[in-house]
Amino acid sequence: MPKKSLEVILKSYNRAVFILSLAGILMAIYVLQSFIRQSPIVCINSGCELVRKSLSSYPLGIPVPAFGLVGYSLLTLFTFLRTISANRKLIYAILGISIFGVLFVSWFTYTELFVIKAVCTWCVVSAVNMFIIFFLVVKIYQLEVSIK
Repeated sequence: MPKKSLEVILKSYNRAVFILSLAGILMAIYVLQSFIRQSPIVCINSGCELVRKSLSSYPLGIPVPAFGLVGYSLLTLFTFLRTISANRKLIYAILGISIFGVLFVSWFTYTELFVIKAVCTWCVVSAVNMFIIFFLVVKIYQLEVSIK
């Protein structure tokens, strides 16, 4: 594949990660505000409230959505910086954050299923979002390696 075509694909994937990260920020803000205010979360099942009220949703005393907000914000920042910078090393930060994100949502999904015994719809949507971001970032990394 010509180098120019690969660069177009890389930009498209980077934009997709940026947009999905923005969506993640919006989800995290919505769920975090309900954690902080101790108010109900609009949800399609009763799992969101059970998860929100569980002590397992506060690792190190920090609400789980706060971790998501930080992670998605960093992803948004670094993917934006990739659009205005020729620094290809930003992919390592993005890859590291997405790996941590996938590990974190996997751990929390396990916690929801086997410790809390309830599933929050917002958490599931966020987990799927993070996995999509991770797969896109891995693809970006692979394409960048092939360009070198």
